[in-house]
Amino acid sequence: MLDNPFLTIVGAFVGSSGAILSQIMCNFMNRNLTIIQDTKVEGIHTEINIEYAVEMMVNSKSIIILPGYGLAQYPVADMCKTLIDQGIKVRFGIHPVPGRMPGQLNVLLAEAGIPYDIVFQMEEIQ
Repeated sequence: MLDNPFLTIVGAFVGSSGAILSQIMCNFMNRNLTIIQDTKVEGIHTEINIEYAVEMMVNSKSIIILPGYGLAQYPVADMCKTLIDQGIKVRFGIHPVPGRMPGQLNVLLAEAGIPYDIVFQMEEIQ
């Protein structure tokens, strides 16, 4: 494989396109690539089990779902319908850089039957 110039060229394109995408995402978030790489993660990590997550959702008045890469849109749509049927306000907040092309998450949600009037850009949610 290493003697194959085609694979070397393709690998270089893939690597450089990833670097370019990372820079574009940083620009979009008004951050510097070197700052993001050196950022120290602080805070408290709290892990919960499924039963507690269900209990918190059922006892909520309003839920915001922030979908991202690897979204299983049909199970999320079923959960959304169940919550709405229970009288819980459900909204989706679309992050501008969820690891997908812009608008792709909106398409996935629409494909699963999520009403478009509960899908918002992150900065639109209050």
